[in-house]
Amino acid sequence: PSFALNRIGGNISLRFAGIPMGHEFTSLVLALLQVGGHPSKTAPEVIEQIKNIEGDYTFETYFSLSCQNCPDVVQALNLMAVLNPNIRHVAIDGALFQGEVEARQIMSVPSIYLNGELFGQGRMGEEEILAKLDTGASARDAEKLSAKEAFDVLVVGGGPAGAAAAIYAARKGIRTGVAAERFGGQVLDTMAIENFISVNETEGPKLARALENHVREYDVDIMNLQRAAALIPASAEGGLHEIKLENGGSLKA
Repeated sequence: PSFALNRIGGNISLRFAGIPMGHEFTSLVLALLQVGGHPSKTAPEVIEQIKNIEGDYTFETYFSLSCQNCPDVVQALNLMAVLNPNIRHVAIDGALFQGEVEARQIMSVPSIYLNGELFGQGRMGEEEILAKLDTGASARDAEKLSAKEAFDVLVVGGGPAGAAAAIYAARKGIRTGVAAERFGGQVLDTMAIENFISVNETEGPKLARALENHVREYDVDIMNLQRAAALIPASAEGGLHEIKLENGGSLKA
């Protein structure tokens, strides 16, 4: 079974090879909305970057209906296919296409192929995919980060502790930034969370989204896909500390 989504007069190449039920049902609903013109909640600068990508990209994502990490990848690539006619995406239920799975020796999902070659495995969002596609993005990002004004409070890490620190700093009107490799941290890779205070049970990705949504309710500058390389303490009392990032940029506080 396979079906495509498009709009009248549109040039969208988005296909599901399989029946997207289970965890992928949300992917189908979002795809229908976005193909129909419903705006995405993705950050405007990310949407603009997707639209400006040049080249020819055919993505294939192998998923399973029980995979909890797969929807993020499927939804990200579906959105990219909706926004940019140079990007095509097929989401493939590996259980229904065992011949392809065996031929490509796919051992885990999600597995993402680009133009016939393995592109990546595991959870990815739009920003991670763009960082791999747009080779000049890292240098531009480093320049933009280095130009930022110094923060009053700069939190390194986007897990629950980092989110809490950012919220309580921002609540006091303090200029606050969060630099994180992935907002949510290791929580994103934790499927079952039990006995978190006030929550009997939840899933890691769900908790991570709730943390990010809470932080974004305040004036906090969230800088994703940033990995700290070094801390340079202030040279004098009352001076600025500096965080050197792996992409060559730096942040001060």
